[in-house]
Amino acid sequence: MAHSTNYVPILSLSSISEIYPPLDVNAQSDRCRALIETFRSVYPNRSPKFISRAPGRVNLIGEHIDYAGFGVLPMALSRDILIAVDVSDDDEDRRVRIANVNGEKYKPSSWEFEGKEKIVEIIVEEGVSVWCNYFRCGYKGILQYLGIDNPKGMYCLVDGTVPSGAGLSSSSAFVCSVALATSLANNANLTKKQITEISIESERLCGMNTGGMDQTASIFSQKGHALYIQFLPSLNATPVRLPSIDPPIAFVIANSLVTADKVVTAPIHYNLRVIETKLAAYDLGKTLFGKECENLKQVCDLHSETSEVKVSHLEFLSEFVENHYSEPNKREGHSLDELAELLNLSKSEIHAKFLSKFPVRAERFHLYKRSKHVFDEALRVLRFHEICLASEKSNVGDREVKENDVGGQETFENLGRLMNQSHESCKKLFDCSCDELDKLVRICLDGGAVGSRLTGAGWGGCTVSLIREDQIEPFIQHVIANYYKPLFPHLTKKQLNDAIFATRPGSGAAIIVGLEGAVVQ
Repeated sequence: MAHSTNYVPILSLSSISEIYPPLDVNAQSDRCRALIETFRSVYPNRSPKFISRAPGRVNLIGEHIDYAGFGVLPMALSRDILIAVDVSDDDEDRRVRIANVNGEKYKPSSWEFEGKEKIVEIIVEEGVSVWCNYFRCGYKGILQYLGIDNPKGMYCLVDGTVPSGAGLSSSSAFVCSVALATSLANNANLTKKQITEISIESERLCGMNTGGMDQTASIFSQKGHALYIQFLPSLNATPVRLPSIDPPIAFVIANSLVTADKVVTAPIHYNLRVIETKLAAYDLGKTLFGKECENLKQVCDLHSETSEVKVSHLEFLSEFVENHYSEPNKREGHSLDELAELLNLSKSEIHAKFLSKFPVRAERFHLYKRSKHVFDEALRVLRFHEICLASEKSNVGDREVKENDVGGQETFENLGRLMNQSHESCKKLFDCSCDELDKLVRICLDGGAVGSRLTGAGWGGCTVSLIREDQIEPFIQHVIANYYKPLFPHLTKKQLNDAIFATRPGSGAAIIVGLEGAVVQ
């Protein structure tokens, strides 16, 4: 069980073959060599002491429910953020210097340490997202946690292969890699749970009311496994072996190429959804139990009188929401005045309690649609997890369930059905899809996917599709012919390879040491 891994340190590895799939090792060795050589040219007479690494993630199912307190089921990608780091030997040198291998897009930055409180002064300006702010946030989070007032000077070079704005958690991977690099540079050997919790709080400094799934997946994932993450009553991450069928199942990521910058659009999209779920939790908690609830998981806990989430509890709450918000005007959302009447709070109390911590803008607040999605999506996660567990128990030794066996076919179709239901709910109840994502999902299903859905925050970004492994190449060609060629006819072969790719469950964050030997193995 992964519960025990909460308190073990991040792995320090001396071979990248322990991180990447066998077919990727040569390419990743070349990438690490290039990173080291570029580091030496950016910082003459210096070489990196280590490379911190944190992967992006794809969420298989469980969208927008982590911040409501419910479990989710993502897996790490092979695509990641690497930061090559050298540490200053001069005790008086506390300057942080950061650069990116893509220097044209991401300009270098540096700052002198003048105290923890001055590291991040104004991180969030509406409509502005600056890459170095993510570094500053991860850096500040570690120094605050460790209580460091005399940090080491750092020379850092970043190389990322997780596409930004694609819903694959590039920002969280970056913050996690920064937190890991900063802790090691300052001789702190923190546990996975510590790094995860620090990274969650750090990213919130950038103006994102993040729930924690992205950071947990980036830190805790194990190669070959998805990850069942529970947040309440405490953080737990359990590796989940995906069902073994023949031909094996595979997941294909397809980028809609609609960029979704969560920080820029947070007030009308991500942060607003967080607040709407919290408003629903407050309303349902007072209505059902006469108690104020912080999130919808607490409503579920009060109904069950335990912290264990069960199918019956979620089914009851989903049905209750249908009845409680059955009037047409409630289905269409609430104005601030209507919200005040519903919650028996003044508008100033609503602002102070719900709207003041993170930037939010809305004419109407949708309590029915958001809470209905959360309870139903949490139910889908439970069922997805149960299917995986049942499949693992049904296998004898290394015997794989054959696709033409009833069990294998049924497992395959049931997982796909849950993914399809998830997308419909994201589209119709959570309003976090877009025309391009919906079109891409339809094309993926027409191309042979048994399940396809948006993944990540939505409003752009990627889809994830469940197919058979032997269908990967024809499936990708179908999507290229029907989505990318008509809409983006000038994409190069490299750009297409970056836009759509098959992926396997990857490993979590790590420190790569012994660099000269690590990158040749």
